[in-house]
Amino acid sequence: MDYRYNVSCSETISKTWTPTAIDCYKLGCVCSKCNLYRIYFAYGNSRCRMKETVIELVRKIGAPKEGENNNG
Repeated sequence: MDYRYNVSCSETISKTWTPTAIDCYKLGCVCSKCNLYRIYFAYGNSRCRMKETVIELVRKIGAPKEGENNNG
């Protein structure tokens, strides 16, 4: 059977800016600057997909506004 299940990133991501996504955006999606990347992804087999999420959020709802989801 030649069946493929293809779900685009845009169908699976959040519809709002999360604090983690905002941090990634502020870092320019450069993983080497990200503490979460160093903790969870630098030495494992899985890869971070936050850059894809950030790009899709910018495309769909625009860049995060100053103070949006800011817990500090």
